[in-house]
Amino acid sequence: MKIRKQFLNIAATLSLFLVLGTAAAAQTTRQMTVTIPFEFSVGKTALPAGTYTLYRTSTNRGDEFLLRNSDGRAKVVFNAQQVQAAESQTVARLEFRRYDDKYFLASIWAGDSSIGRELRQSSQERETARDITQRLTQKSVQPEIVSVRTQ
Repeated sequence: MKIRKQFLNIAATLSLFLVLGTAAAAQTTRQMTVTIPFEFSVGKTALPAGTYTLYRTSTNRGDEFLLRNSDGRAKVVFNAQQVQAAESQTVARLEFRRYDDKYFLASIWAGDSSIGRELRQSSQERETARDITQRLTQKSVQPEIVSVRTQ
């Protein structure tokens, strides 16, 4: 009897974590529209300034996204890993890492949770950072983080 009660407690706790995790993933992956006022890159794909809609491409995996501009001509599919902020993020936004006049999509925040999505640095972004470091003869250059709020 005691073992059965312990098993039920463990099962209930695991179910709660599963429900909370699914709810948090859904919060960070809803459809979002944003106007980006500059050219930027996602991985190897360069995209023009414009209005974009961000979609999650699969309900089974929460780490794959589609970013498409309003006329459907510019688009990219990419992966982003779940990250946890120290505090709840109240503003829905995309964050970009900026090196001089080059912008790279860095993270996605839905604005109603402390959970977001972060993109890994692409080889193109690492090369850009290395070139700027060499040009400025500094040990390393930290990118400026630029936030663009969603609509």
